[in-house]
Amino acid sequence: MPNAAVVSYSNDLHDALLCKNGAVFWKCWRSIFETVSKCVEVEQCCNANNIANKFACHFSYAYKANDEQQAEFLRKEYVLL
Repeated sequence: MPNAAVVSYSNDLHDALLCKNGAVFWKCWRSIFETVSKCVEVEQCCNANNIANKFACHFSYAYKANDEQQAEFLRKEYVLL
């Protein structure tokens, strides 16, 4: 015999589908079948600010401009807009 939670979810999904209410259907679907996984550690670091700084350092190193003068010209142009 299925438990009450399963029957409730099943009914909610069925009702949302019958009513053609996509937003409610997908909200219900996600609450049942999708799990939220959060990364809580990056390179032995758990502090959100430190992790953000690690990403900033990584990407600033990985994505350097090929032409510094052109990059500065484009940055100034962007700032003016």
